[in-house]
Amino acid sequence: MRRTITVRKSADGGTIEVRAGDRVLGQVSGLQGEDGGAMTGGFTHRPAFADFSAEFLQLSRAEGDGRRDEAAAVRAALEAAHVEIWHTAHDMRIDKPGTIAIAEGRVRFIPNDAFLMMRTGGLG
Repeated sequence: MRRTITVRKSADGGTIEVRAGDRVLGQVSGLQGEDGGAMTGGFTHRPAFADFSAEFLQLSRAEGDGRRDEAAAVRAALEAAHVEIWHTAHDMRIDKPGTIAIAEGRVRFIPNDAFLMMRTGGLG
């Protein structure tokens, strides 16, 4: 008896999304590493982002003015609302909690260790 196996390779690397639970707030494109371990990318928002735009504006202003306690409170509120960076191909969260910032059409976050290992093959 002869068997045939077909192997298909997908060129789809999935998308990277900003989500609040199951709601997609927007997509991240052109993901790049930065000094200090952060990652940044372009952010294309969807209508659901309007529910969080005030919080991200408040976070940006608080960080810009050095109001650390206020920035920490906003980050905690975003985390409580389950706002996270999601990789659709791996079906997993890829940011460290409390590190997402969105301003001027860009998203910035610190990647978690699992994503770093998949992306680079190690943590170093």
